[in-house]
Amino acid sequence: MQRTIKLKKVLPYTPDVVWKALTDSNFLGQWFMENDLVPEVGREFTFRMAPQKGWDGITHCQVIELEPLKKISYTYRGEATGEKAMACAGIHSDTVDRAAKGIFAKLDTVLSFTLEPTCGGTILQMEHSGYRGFKMVLVSLIMTMGWKKQLGKKLPKLLEKLSDRKISVS
Repeated sequence: MQRTIKLKKVLPYTPDVVWKALTDSNFLGQWFMENDLVPEVGREFTFRMAPQKGWDGITHCQVIELEPLKKISYTYRGEATGEKAMACAGIHSDTVDRAAKGIFAKLDTVLSFTLEPTCGGTILQMEHSGYRGFKMVLVSLIMTMGWKKQLGKKLPKLLEKLSDRKISVS
């Protein structure tokens, strides 16, 4: 049993602006997580947040594919309990925390963003693959809620800000 999270979003911004939001460490940190991403194949980096219940706040990554203005893929690895996944989904209670505590220990996945120009904007496709086994498939369902929030609200908010300020994307 395995699952890949696949989301598609049409954004009213040019591919170069969307690309900047995905690959510039500062901008990526504004809509997703603090990071030290350098978009070069083979480069290792981390995403960081304050430690949370069930998670040390660190996701370990390595760029594995890069096609400027078109695609970036990287490994996405970390260790957490189910409490973290439930918190990301906005589900909080002592009962849920106890039940979720042993859901998973290791996340070993690949995250890819692909851009395609379209009339008046960009089609952004996100794939988060590598969820294997029953427990990880459950985790992927919970993480889908988090990705929808990131790509549906936080990323567009940053893109609007970048567009309004006419920030250079070169």
